[in-house]
Amino acid sequence: MPRRNEIPIGIRLRIVEMHQAGKGYKCISKSLDVHLSTVRQIIYKWKRFETVATLPRSGRPIKSNPKARRRTLNKDNSESAGPADESGVQTITKKNKIPDAVNPDSFSFDAETSNRDSSVYCIPVEAVKGEYPDNETGHYSIVYEVGENADSSSSEVEGEDPTLGSCSLSSEDETSEEDPMAGRFNPDFNREQVHSGSALTSGALLVLLLTFILKHSLSNAAAKDLLDLLNLLVPGCVPKSLQFLKNRYSSKAEIHLYCPKCGSYMGVEPGSRCGACQQRLSKKCLLEKEHYFLVMPLEVQLRSVLPHVHSQLGKHAVRDGCVSDVVTGREYEGDRRAGRITLTFRCDGFPLLDSKLSVWPILCSINELPYAERCRNVLLHTLWLGRGRPHVQSFFTPFINELHRLSSEGFGWTDETGAERRTTVAAKVCVCDSAARSMMQNFQSFGCSFCYHSGELVPKGRGFTRVYPVQTDGGGRRQSIAPMGVRGPSPLVLLPSFDIIKGFPPDYMQCFCLGVVPEFVDLWFDSGHAHKPFHLTPQHLHDLDEALCAIRTPREIGQKPRRLSDRKRWTAAEWRAFALLYSPVLLEDVLPILYHSHWMLLVSALHALLSPFATQDELSRAEASLLLFVARAPSLYGVESCSFSCHLLTHLAESARDWGLPWATSAFAFDAVTRRLLQMFSHSKSASSQVFSHVFSYEDAVRRGRVVLQDAETETKDLFCSMTGCAAVTKSSGEKTLGGGSQRFLTAAEVAALQNTQHQSGVTEYKRVVHNNLLISTHLGNDAVIETSGGFAVVQSIAALNDVCCCEEKLSRCSCRKVVLFCKKLFPWRGRLDANAADFLIRVRRSEEVCAVTCGDVVAKCFAIERERRLYVMRMPVFEMH
Repeated sequence: MPRRNEIPIGIRLRIVEMHQAGKGYKCISKSLDVHLSTVRQIIYKWKRFETVATLPRSGRPIKSNPKARRRTLNKDNSESAGPADESGVQTITKKNKIPDAVNPDSFSFDAETSNRDSSVYCIPVEAVKGEYPDNETGHYSIVYEVGENADSSSSEVEGEDPTLGSCSLSSEDETSEEDPMAGRFNPDFNREQVHSGSALTSGALLVLLLTFILKHSLSNAAAKDLLDLLNLLVPGCVPKSLQFLKNRYSSKAEIHLYCPKCGSYMGVEPGSRCGACQQRLSKKCLLEKEHYFLVMPLEVQLRSVLPHVHSQLGKHAVRDGCVSDVVTGREYEGDRRAGRITLTFRCDGFPLLDSKLSVWPILCSINELPYAERCRNVLLHTLWLGRGRPHVQSFFTPFINELHRLSSEGFGWTDETGAERRTTVAAKVCVCDSAARSMMQNFQSFGCSFCYHSGELVPKGRGFTRVYPVQTDGGGRRQSIAPMGVRGPSPLVLLPSFDIIKGFPPDYMQCFCLGVVPEFVDLWFDSGHAHKPFHLTPQHLHDLDEALCAIRTPREIGQKPRRLSDRKRWTAAEWRAFALLYSPVLLEDVLPILYHSHWMLLVSALHALLSPFATQDELSRAEASLLLFVARAPSLYGVESCSFSCHLLTHLAESARDWGLPWATSAFAFDAVTRRLLQMFSHSKSASSQVFSHVFSYEDAVRRGRVVLQDAETETKDLFCSMTGCAAVTKSSGEKTLGGGSQRFLTAAEVAALQNTQHQSGVTEYKRVVHNNLLISTHLGNDAVIETSGGFAVVQSIAALNDVCCCEEKLSRCSCRKVVLFCKKLFPWRGRLDANAADFLIRVRRSEEVCAVTCGDVVAKCFAIERERRLYVMRMPVFEMH
């Protein structure tokens, strides 16, 4: 008589399979949506009776002793066990084997070849041979002997498997047979068309396909169905298997363990006891309890990245006597060495939404690359997930050890020309917030680590807060006396060529964008200060909301402004855009003159510090403006407004002299990878190697796409950019028109603007052009305002003159043509502005005068904002480019 609600035999077999793979009861219950008690019963039945079949109501399915039957089966299996059959599968007895954390998909189960009445299951030969990073089966496999208590198995730990991820990129359903179509993924084959009449190449299609799968975290089944669908539409356009999706980094990731009791570092192959606290431990237990973090060696990543960016090394834009990128700072120039690259690394904690867990990565960028390329080639070295903070000594040990080796021995790699090179590596700059800085420097909450300002406790609300007003007695500078606030030695003092104080420059994203700006905005709208002259009413908030929503933003900003009433959800980039671009004009008639002038001290100083180049005089003026801003804050807003973030502003100019302008050492350069990590971990609760490898796969796909799609059609590039959120795929130097051109004749005004240039009346008109990483557009957005050698102008048309063209290249890549921008001039308005804003904010008036300029005449891209029929323009600060 059949039973109601009986679990299908397929699910029972799957439960046993996952149990053999080392999954815990809770993990199995959650994955298969089966009640926890049912999972326990099925596994108990399988352990006792060697079957998952439904038992008769009378009890056991056979009358023989189960122990004796187990001995017989084990004896028969040991006699019949032999080499793998033609399918590559070898039968083994029941064994609980925890899969490797780097290769989580190495275990597979073949339901079709299983015997439902037997304890013999099929496992890939690779799993039997023990092809794991550490081939120590004593730590991983447990074989139940007759009379053993199965409940002592480590697989019954009710926790998630440490390697369980949100998605899988490995093809566990696929055979190891290579797909001949996978070779077309190589960029060398990217010129082969998908089909006749299509402008899309095979290389471009596979890049877009891989990016789509990784961005949306498709499962194996979804990805396989997508491949089948594409092959149904165009036979042979993509590989039939998922083999080409396997991440090439997965076999090289490392699992580093630490003691759960004292946090001491235990390495990749720990002993039986912790060397610090003598706690008895096993590798198996540490993996199950997730007392580990993941590491991808820098050498592996640099060997992959450097051949693609070697031509860009050292190609920074510089000016004599000006400070710009990291390589122009005096600390870098004082330790410059040939054949060495230096790193800026970021270490910060990021809490996961709706969770008590936080993610701590170590991200690195190469200082010798220009800023735009540096943002696109961020390296992920270490990844830790857990409650609270990692143990600093354990967390940084692999990073410090590898940099010691790379600093002294270096590593060899091959550049794009095939030449062998050897490079050494050193870490010079660390980017983090104030809390992480004190943790890594091992300082107490004494005060500022750049000076000896210990702060003052003042009452605020119902409690107290520590403030840092400007000191006038000279105590705000470092003195040669015993250090104060130092708790003990920091592990980062072991980093070669790293200064434990100067190596931590203030991050303007933390102290300005997420610190001072929201603090003062909240003061303005705080109802507790309704009697203060700086208080802004709800009507002011409503008017500012409407003004913000009407602003058109350029591509460098990207996101459309959100209402100020939703500022609690603003990101650092939104606060930066509000402070630097919107607030100088929007607050002009809102804040009282005295407070608006005080605010302009801050904004004007940051505009100078975030410009592409800054002279020493400009740095001195910015430093004086910031000191004056902090000094006047107590008299205008109260001493409680002088927070630590406000104090750090006074150190920005000195840090710029040491390591380049603040944009060069900002956390904004790492923002894209950070967002990707948080997006991946929103679907996973463990530091899974699948999440780790997914990030590398995505970054590699984006990097490969920029190479493969360099000469692709505009529609293909736009699709790739929309999926990845990266900048326009084009060469970093020179000029390149985007989109399909249209033929037209020049107007009389345009002919007059060309003056004596020999030309024909017919030209090819475009909507967009990229020049030195600047996107100039004629659309209605805010990408059309530029500054030329003759003043400010609004681009009306982009025309290519092809008078004497004899090239066979496509028109967009023709070297004979001349790209001309036809613009309408903007004349300065003769009026009086705030003295602090006069250096960066210019009021202009429109005109109908047409001028013709080339891309080489463009000095800078500008931002235009209009308020009550008053038009203002300002040069765009340096923002990150991904």
